[in-house]
Amino acid sequence: MSELAKRISVAAVGIPLLVALSYLGGWYFFSVILLISIVSQWEFYQIQKNNNIYPQNFSGIIAGTILLLTIQTQMWLAGSLLLIICLMMILANEMLRHQKNVSANIGVTLLGVLYIPMLLGSFLYLRTYLDGLFPQIEHSGFKFILIIFSTIWICDTFAYAFGRMLGKHKLYEKVSPNKSMEGAIAGVIGSVLVFVFVKYFNILPFSLLEVFIFGIVMGIVGQTGDLVESWFKRDAGVKDSSALLPGHGGMLDRFDSLIFVSPAMLVLMVILY
Repeated sequence: MSELAKRISVAAVGIPLLVALSYLGGWYFFSVILLISIVSQWEFYQIQKNNNIYPQNFSGIIAGTILLLTIQTQMWLAGSLLLIICLMMILANEMLRHQKNVSANIGVTLLGVLYIPMLLGSFLYLRTYLDGLFPQIEHSGFKFILIIFSTIWICDTFAYAFGRMLGKHKLYEKVSPNKSMEGAIAGVIGSVLVFVFVKYFNILPFSLLEVFIFGIVMGIVGQTGDLVESWFKRDAGVKDSSALLPGHGGMLDRFDSLIFVSPAMLVLMVILY
């Protein structure tokens, strides 16, 4: 099977499932975010071994799961106390592992929690936040989730297509030698066009100014998230975070932009509304 056929097969199964669970919301949507978080965090920890850093995989994932559960249930006090206990256990457990690079092991373990589940937790909050923000619009939270997914996909597609056709100036060769300034600009334009579409068809009541703010921020932040993950992989000397998704790489490869976009969108929503 060709790489293109593999990509299409994975997308044909994954996209409808993702849309359906996002529509159902609640614990169904939580299960999607939890799965993305756990697998991405595991991949992040695995690639660090190429740098002779050995994070505490299970301890970090448990802490990340507690963090997401805290956001989902909004049991902030209980969740905070459990996270403090997790931190103490991570620090104490490192003594029993007898590994070198103690500080790096602990630091990367905690970085995995901050980088993936903490940032993805914003996506969980957005789903319910938008429902309360626009109660007059049916399924407003679900619609915004789909807009984010669509914008990331369009941004990637524009950046790739126009980068191949017009790309002459490297965006950040040290991190990703194939990305160009022209492609990055096209990606931002694609992001703005998605929000223009949203306004034109009145999917959500955004003003023209908000359309440009959301589109530009998503285009820039989403591509930044992709570059950050590429930098981690380049530092570790790997091409993909894993081979979990045929034709797509790993879970972290697929959702690196979403990890950065989620908190950015939540911050914008809070500021603007």
